[in-house]
Amino acid sequence: MDKYTKAIIQYYNVEFYLHIKNECDSLSIKYFMENINKDIRMTDIFEWCKTHNIFCTTKFRYRKDFPITANLWNFYSYTRAKLGI
Repeated sequence: MDKYTKAIIQYYNVEFYLHIKNECDSLSIKYFMENINKDIRMTDIFEWCKTHNIFCTTKFRYRKDFPITANLWNFYSYTRAKLGI
C-alpha cells in the first residue's frame, strides 16, 4: 500500500500522479494547480515537480475521443518529455 497521498493532473493523454509526502507538498501542489494556465506544456509540469522535489509518475492513455494522429503526436511529445529531449 502506498504511504503517500496522490494528486492527479490530467494533461491531454498524460496523467501525472504527484506524490504528496507532507503539508508543504500539499500546499505547493494546490497553489500550482490553482495557477495553471492554458499555455502550460508537459515539460513545464515535469520541471515544476523536479524543482519542488515532488516525486511524480506518469501514465500515457490512448484516448478514443482524439483522432489517431493526435494520439500519436501526444505519445511522441510524451516520450520526448519523459526522456528530457
